[in-house]
Amino acid sequence: MLKNQLILRDPLGFLGYNSEETEKKGSFGAVTSRAGVGKTAFLVQIALSSLLKDKNVLHVSVQDPVDKVNLWYSELFLNLTAASDKKASGQLWDSLLTRRFIMTFETESFDFDRLISRIRELKEQNIFMPQMIILDGLDIDAPVGTGLHALKTFAVENQLTLWFSIRTHRHQTENPARLLRELYADGENDLFDMVIQLMPAKDGIHVNRISEDQPAGASQPPLLFDPATMMIKENTGN
Repeated sequence: MLKNQLILRDPLGFLGYNSEETEKKGSFGAVTSRAGVGKTAFLVQIALSSLLKDKNVLHVSVQDPVDKVNLWYSELFLNLTAASDKKASGQLWDSLLTRRFIMTFETESFDFDRLISRIRELKEQNIFMPQMIILDGLDIDAPVGTGLHALKTFAVENQLTLWFSIRTHRHQTENPARLLRELYADGENDLFDMVIQLMPAKDGIHVNRISEDQPAGASQPPLLFDPATMMIKENTGN
């Protein structure tokens, strides 16, 4: 019962994405914002939704150690289940942990080839078989199209879905979809299937679903991100 209730709070579902989009093998999603707005927290909620749907999630951090990543998950799960029976939520949490694996890299030691090699090792040694990968903390201020294309090919071949956090700057917030296109070495915008922008506002953090032909904030955002709890909630417009 609790599991089904939590599945209905899928943030991607609130944004209008359907399962064909979010579970498409080889698809890339990006959560963009300026530093410190909440990209990691939002990605963790995407990951929790996938874990609740019995998907195996590999969380790759290029910034935080394992204990800090685990803290994000435990705190957000506690917030998500605050009104639920403690015993039931504890049992559910234990079951979710069997489907999650955390991998960390030092910033200077990360590259896409090394990531692919590490994932292959996990699979070949039958340690962990991911279905979704969260890639958090990656700094891609320079064109990285070649590496992303290689990772896209790997994702398609291995039936993986990937979500990235991508930091933007003040002058880059008008349309993140165009920013992503600029980061590809070949200039083609054919890698990211889903783009979400977190934008600070007076009533909280607006969560915008972005397409390249639609400027950020062009319509009323369907979601708000509460900076106090780091949880998402529907925007009622009140």
